[in-house]
Amino acid sequence: MSRIKSLTDRSLADRWAEVKSPDDWWDDMHDAVTDTIKGFLEGSLECELLEQLQASRYQRNPDRVDYRNGYRNRSLQTRLGVIQNLRVPRSRSGTYQSQIVPRYGRFEASVEDLVREVFLAGVSTRRVGEVLEPLMGGSVSAQTVSRMTKSLDAAVRAYHQRPLPDDGRYLFLDGIVLKVKGAAKVHRKVVLTAYAIKTDGTRELIAFRVCASESGPQWEAFLNDLFRRGLQGKNLRLIITDGGSGLHEALQVVYGFVKRQRCWVHKMRNVLAKLPVKLRDACLAQLRTVYMAETKGSARQRYRSWAEYWSPLVPKAVACVEKDIDELLSFLDEPLGLASKLRTTNAIERAFREVRRRTRPMSCFNNDPSCERIIYAVFSHQNEKWKDRRLPQFTHNT
Repeated sequence: MSRIKSLTDRSLADRWAEVKSPDDWWDDMHDAVTDTIKGFLEGSLECELLEQLQASRYQRNPDRVDYRNGYRNRSLQTRLGVIQNLRVPRSRSGTYQSQIVPRYGRFEASVEDLVREVFLAGVSTRRVGEVLEPLMGGSVSAQTVSRMTKSLDAAVRAYHQRPLPDDGRYLFLDGIVLKVKGAAKVHRKVVLTAYAIKTDGTRELIAFRVCASESGPQWEAFLNDLFRRGLQGKNLRLIITDGGSGLHEALQVVYGFVKRQRCWVHKMRNVLAKLPVKLRDACLAQLRTVYMAETKGSARQRYRSWAEYWSPLVPKAVACVEKDIDELLSFLDEPLGLASKLRTTNAIERAFREVRRRTRPMSCFNNDPSCERIIYAVFSHQNEKWKDRRLPQFTHNT
């Protein structure tokens, strides 16, 4: 018969062999941790109550402001699991309001943050609870997820109302179409968006507005709001746009003193629509050489060669470029290292790819506020990544 080793003689491997399974061990550890947290919280609540009552149990004190009135049991969802039957003390007249476990608060603040992060990462409200249940040891209903995400509304309002420093060097404007549910059907909404490269070389998505259309009045209201909040354009050297007529009418009113650059991506799409299929590849390939030129003189020469060759074949396509050629080449007056950044509104398009990826599980937004929450969250995340990171093409002389 083998001798049973004493506790001091046993190795870690011997002790671990007595554990039935790792899952059992982790379950026991989880229970021990939540019991410890529960005891700590209940002790903290007792101390908090004593401080607010200004008297201990059974103490006669002229400074006493209230009396005890038993306990109520609560459950609290924490990042380490659900704490059941947490004893929260009460006061007789209700003067005691806990700051540790706020009234009606069922979730630790970090749990609410986690729920919002999972939702904003692309998980639908119905599935958030399923995803988090194994991690938190408790479920979260779709209604609770919806309530938690609505807490972003205050942050969205602050984003829309914050002052804007007048430090924009290059301003990009574009309208992106998204789908939003209405009372009877799904509507196409336009999100007017402003993105800036600043005088120090950092970048920021500075504003957006959900509108019914890209009309001139809508753009003018959006631009006036930027101007009113501080972006007066004293440092602006170029405004890059998609070429929409409503936007250009509004720019003439608000920022008419700033030079403009038409987006080459939008222009190429317009030209493509005017070309027969068999000529598309050759015509567009030669047109691309225009914006790839390193100087404005070279670009103009390449444009003239392109127009001379293609005008007899596709006059409408050539006319589409000719009417805007000056604004299509404005970016070549800026430092060459920034050319690829300034000739398109691609930065805004890239930001909205993430917005669309986020909405793919639900096909469209439930309403305008839900649309604004997602856009704000995506923009804030992108702005945080860009914070304090200057474009490498920027120099002190840019």
